[in-house]
Amino acid sequence: MLTLTYFTFRGLGEPIRLMLEDLGVPYEDKRVGGAEWDALKPHMQFRQVPRLQEEARTLFQCQAILRYLARPRGLCGENEDERVRNDISVEAARDLQQRLWDHFWSPGSDAVEASEAFEKGTLSDQLQLIAAWLGRAPYFGGERALLADYYALTVLDEAAAFFPQSFERTSTLARYRTRMYARPRLAAYAASGRQSNGYGFDPIRGIRTPAK
Repeated sequence: MLTLTYFTFRGLGEPIRLMLEDLGVPYEDKRVGGAEWDALKPHMQFRQVPRLQEEARTLFQCQAILRYLARPRGLCGENEDERVRNDISVEAARDLQQRLWDHFWSPGSDAVEASEAFEKGTLSDQLQLIAAWLGRAPYFGGERALLADYYALTVLDEAAAFFPQSFERTSTLARYRTRMYARPRLAAYAASGRQSNGYGFDPIRGIRTPAK
């Protein structure tokens, strides 16, 4: 049995959860916060989570965990074309996530003017770039879902939660997100109530709440 330790919100733990859920891999989803995290933090390798435990092996760092899970299942790509597309897609999703996080953590980002400027400028540009990269492919991995798709879906969920109108206008990405959540196990996960409504920028940190 795998044990994944992360906070109660989505964040960097969510792409790992999405992969495990979609693959139907049993795991313990250990969610920590508050005093429990304060006690646990000094024992973490980098004073942070996610952490994945499997028997005698313990892994840290989101991307390392994703690759550990993906490699034996062929989800890093089974040929060079797939591997290249997967790696580029991960980096593209990371770029979008970094732009989102830079905005969310900027002082005054909740102000209407700041939010609108980001949405019309940086966010619009980044969504268009990643949509053009996806193109007509069904998945960021190409013809099948690879590691990059679980990471990209997490980032696109963040964009859709906080900037739903801009996201829906980027129809290529909106259709992609619908396609991913139509996968039976991901649909079941989303409907189960186990998928957190928090993203790490909500009242847990006192910063902002996602759009209703």
